Amino acid sequence: MIVELTPLPIPIPHRDEVNARIRLLMEQPAGEERTREYARLLALWAAAGRPELVTAA
Repeated sequence: MIVELTPLPIPIPHRDEVNARIRLLMEQPAGEERTREYARLLALWAAAGRPELVTAA
C-alpha cells in the first residue's frame, strides 16, 4: 500500500525580512529577473501580513 504524505507548509518569512529583501532588490539594475523576483517578494509580503491565509500547493 502506498501512503501519500502531505507536504510540510513552507514557512513564511516575517514582513520585515521581506521588506529588507525588496529594498536590496531595488538596488539592482532593472530587468526581467528583477521583475519576477519583485512579484515573488510581493506575494511573500502579502502572505506574511495575513497569517490566516495559507497558499495551496
